[in-house]
Amino acid sequence: MKKFTSRFFKMILAACMLFTAIPLGISATAENEWFTEEDVQGIKSSVISNKYHALYVDVMMRYHLLSDTNNHRVERNLKDGKSIVFFFDGCSDNVDHKNYSDYTKYRLNSYCAVIQLKDGVPTIVYESENNSTIPDNPRNPETNEGDPVPTVLDGIYNIQSIDHGDSYAALWVEDDGTQVPVIRCTETTNYISTSKWINIHARSQWSGAPADGITPNSYSSSGCFNVGKVSDSFRDYNKFIETVLGVKNARKPDWNNTKCEKEYVDFGLVIVDRSHYQTQLAQIYKGNNNDGAAITEKIVASTIALQKEIFNEIGDVNGNGEIEKYDYIQVKRDILGTLDLSDIQSISADVNKNGETEKYDYILIKRDILGTYEIKD
Repeated sequence: MKKFTSRFFKMILAACMLFTAIPLGISATAENEWFTEEDVQGIKSSVISNKYHALYVDVMMRYHLLSDTNNHRVERNLKDGKSIVFFFDGCSDNVDHKNYSDYTKYRLNSYCAVIQLKDGVPTIVYESENNSTIPDNPRNPETNEGDPVPTVLDGIYNIQSIDHGDSYAALWVEDDGTQVPVIRCTETTNYISTSKWINIHARSQWSGAPADGITPNSYSSSGCFNVGKVSDSFRDYNKFIETVLGVKNARKPDWNNTKCEKEYVDFGLVIVDRSHYQTQLAQIYKGNNNDGAAITEKIVASTIALQKEIFNEIGDVNGNGEIEKYDYIQVKRDILGTLDLSDIQSISADVNKNGETEKYDYILIKRDILGTYEIKD
């Protein structure tokens, strides 16, 4: 990883500067130290079967934990005892599920993880595959009381406690103290806007609600994020909300608990990444006068920009900007066991995206060089 490779030297420089600034007899404390790559090696999903998706999720979570961006915003929240909540749409095994893969009917496409600091080390304390950040009917204003449905753009946002609909404990998502950036779509237009009331809440549980899916006239989310299934009767959601807020029963929260107040208490950050759901997004947002691919690019723009900074192009294993013989030589050596590719290189080498570096990847890279095949991200 481009940033990871220079991080060690940044840390050494920062440590030297800090040492010179500390008077004799006073030592730096753990609170003043950055997380290291060693600290985050344990950040690995244990529930994703698709190895390609799992590797991507692990790399991105570790990246955000070590990132220099946002003035170490992620690290500061963890060290303050708060949570970092990740949503990776398109990385849940449900994307390949024989039933739930029908994205026009189901919204169970997102892997969710909650990270907290345990014994000074970032640790995954909750993970689930039955979630989504995509509205059920994003081009149907009728499902949002007549207003175009908001879809939150990829990014990093604050999360605060809230009593969702005065009925159960949830999380409020906000960016600037009130709102988050969104895109709104109708059949004829789309535009970037903001939304004030985006929550992370349970999937709708009303009588007659579609079993974990959607219908044209009913929905679980008109812009909010869903955690859990309808069919699990709140069990998964309760685990999630207890992990973040500390309440054991979301339906009957103890709002007198000193940690969990009823509204607008800061509990950390949520990070949304939909890069592996772009094909489905393009179909979901395709309308009479809407280009679904163009809308998708707006939704996922920040993740796409971030990936260009972190990852090499698919096939460009050595990261020099070209797909050439040295790339397939590295893949071949990895297959033979004479070279171990890094996580970043493994993602670039996995051309067919099946979670393995194998002979077929080597062949595709070679064919791309010969001009008989074109590798596409």
